[in-house]
Amino acid sequence: MNRKQFIQSRGATCRNWTWSWSFINHDEQFVIFGAWDTEREKERAVILREEWEFSASHKKQPGYTQAIEHIGFILQGYELFTFNMVHAPNPDNPDVAVIKDFERRLDHRFLRKEGSVWYADFSANTFPDELPVSGSYIEGAKKSITVNAYERDPGARQACIRHHGVVCKCCGFDFEKTYGEHGKGFIHVHHIRPLRTLGEGYQIDPVTELVPLCPNCHAMIHRGNEASPLSVDELRFLMNNLN
Repeated sequence: MNRKQFIQSRGATCRNWTWSWSFINHDEQFVIFGAWDTEREKERAVILREEWEFSASHKKQPGYTQAIEHIGFILQGYELFTFNMVHAPNPDNPDVAVIKDFERRLDHRFLRKEGSVWYADFSANTFPDELPVSGSYIEGAKKSITVNAYERDPGARQACIRHHGVVCKCCGFDFEKTYGEHGKGFIHVHHIRPLRTLGEGYQIDPVTELVPLCPNCHAMIHRGNEASPLSVDELRFLMNNLN
């Protein structure tokens, strides 16, 4: 199955099958972007850069104009999906990107823009170790891509909140008390054991291995040494010794 057949099998289309890297299905309201392996980071993939508007020879790229239109539909509520593409160098014509191969699978992603770059985030919440985390809550199942990302089950987050509530376990901040209805239910969920240390099929305990934290405490726990973040008790000790 070639790329055109793969996209059409999902009910999506584009203006031109040669230069398009984004596709749309209006009936089911979703957009598909191809994501290059060379543009992938740990928990997200670049799907569009503003600098891609023009080629190396300063020609306007029609694929860019179409991609901007498709992003507009995502901002209006269409879902975003991506498929992974393997890039092949083309020294004879650097303006033309060559697809060596691609994964015939769509992944649900979440649109985010930072500066002049549009990203397809792997998770709705991009904070480090934040679980947007069924049954036995299997964590750590690796997806085979350029770097390993870890699948996260949102059910574990909800189980953690049902048990612990939505008040920060470090500083006691309650978003609902401060912001009223607007802040109701808002909290980060911290994974006590970093996801990258978990093996495939690891069964997480949302009561003992997840803890609700406000964004400030969550950031402080991860600050400085991501490989060995502070424990909640260690951060609480720092806070108490300063007050």
